Amino acid sequence: MRPVFLAMMVIVVGAAVRAGGGAVTSKGNAKLVGYGLMLAGFIAVGMNAVVVIGVGEVGVKHFWGTVDPISLPQGIHFINPLASVEKMSVREQAYPPDGSVERIDAQTSEQMNVALEISLLFRIDPALAPELYQTIGTEEDIKRRIILNAVRNGVRDAIATKSINEIFSPNRREVSAAMVEAVQAKAGARIEVLDVFVRDIQTPPRVREAIEEKLQREQQVAAERFQTEIIQERARQEVEAAKGLAEAQRIITAGLTPAYLPFHYIETLGELPGGSVVYVPTEGGVPLMRNIGGGR
Repeated sequence: MRPVFLAMMVIVVGAAVRAGGGAVTSKGNAKLVGYGLMLAGFIAVGMNAVVVIGVGEVGVKHFWGTVDPISLPQGIHFINPLASVEKMSVREQAYPPDGSVERIDAQTSEQMNVALEISLLFRIDPALAPELYQTIGTEEDIKRRIILNAVRNGVRDAIATKSINEIFSPNRREVSAAMVEAVQAKAGARIEVLDVFVRDIQTPPRVREAIEEKLQREQQVAAERFQTEIIQERARQEVEAAKGLAEAQRIITAGLTPAYLPFHYIETLGELPGGSVVYVPTEGGVPLMRNIGGGR
């Protein structure tokens, strides 16, 4: 609004200059200067009546302590030249904005202290921008008073419901989801919390050592359980193989009839090459040796 008042003062000065002057020549020059100042003032006022809202922004118009409840979308708008426009980003924003992290001390459900490094992704609702400006202030005020407090209190509330094992489990998405819910509850409907990123979690050295020992024991138990399953599977395979061998022997035994044995003996003799030595069973139980293809 200050540029408008300055422009109006220029118009007034120009009008005064145009009206002043003594001699004819000087009076003509004064009018020319006065008209020039007035023109410059009117141009400045006209420029203040045009406001451009960039891509990803929203404008909040206010005039003499009154905030327009309807926000200005991106584009070119013609407004009261005496009014002011506060621009806010409605894109996804990170907090902290400089790519750093917010360090927060919290306690788990077992009352163990942990230090977390947190970053937040949020967005301002364009429809709520006038209300936020009316009740909170500028975008920087919103980040300082809403985002910061919501992150700190929400993260502490979420960690208070989790055990130390849950926090250090490989699946941190559940912890992050709990933080998103808690931070959103603290911020209310004034902003939209998109995600909470847990960059690092630190605990006292003794607690960390105990957790690492517990994880090592769990890994050892899992490895031993795996070996036991391998041994059990091998034993099961051997049992199945023994069952198969017993079944095969039963079938063979059932097929060994007195008539089949001589037939199988004669059939085998026919397949032997010349010069082979075989045992010939006799009724007396004394085996005889015979050379196939060559005499007795």
